[in-house]
Amino acid sequence: MLGIRSRIAVLVCGSAFVLPHFNNANAQELPRPMRVRISTGVMLGLMEKKPMPVYPDEAMLKGIRGDVVFKVQGDDTGKIVLATPIEGAPLLVAASVEALRDSHFRPYLLNGTAVAVETQLGFQFSLEKEGGAVNGKVDCMTSLPTPLRTAVDRDEVPIVVNLHKISGPEPKLPTDLAGKTGPVYLLITVGADGKVQDVKVVGGDEAFVGPVVEAVKQDVYEPRMVDGKPTAATIEASYHFGPRR
Repeated sequence: MLGIRSRIAVLVCGSAFVLPHFNNANAQELPRPMRVRISTGVMLGLMEKKPMPVYPDEAMLKGIRGDVVFKVQGDDTGKIVLATPIEGAPLLVAASVEALRDSHFRPYLLNGTAVAVETQLGFQFSLEKEGGAVNGKVDCMTSLPTPLRTAVDRDEVPIVVNLHKISGPEPKLPTDLAGKTGPVYLLITVGADGKVQDVKVVGGDEAFVGPVVEAVKQDVYEPRMVDGKPTAATIEASYHFGPRR
């Protein structure tokens, strides 16, 4: 079996971009948009906190690699709130959503007012074999094609990146798992009432899956609000036990 030597996250997401200038003289004549579309480069220039995905051990061992691309929506406070995967293996998508959840960007200003934005973000997962070891590497994609690609052909659903958990138990691990290391990646359907309706296992260590799923099914979240109404949502949850290598 190939060993896992290392995973490398390369921070190559651009650093400085010039935002377009708007004429404030006409500001009152333009209706404030609910959301504006910006390029990947502009979005990366706004990023203040941009954690990179951790290459999952399971993906490295199975030789899973490739690009992960999202159509994302950010709110006017600088948080990514929705990510629709339009390319990428499910396990790599789950790891990437985990990184997006912890990211933060400077709000995009239109006529001096912070507005919500829509753009594309992506990561490249690659593997290199050296002797009996596998090196995993993650790069940020600094440019993506426009106009935005859609997820219609893949039948993907948007993943709500930041949904507040109200209550729920911690997984109860059997004694034989004490001190052991393992991850679990899940896709969870939360109903309009905030209760978990379905749990799909994306990947992870099978020994930890059962206790984690049993606990997650009891979780309660603040419902996702759309046009002032509670709505069902799909979220991603990642659990990591023991130190991450």
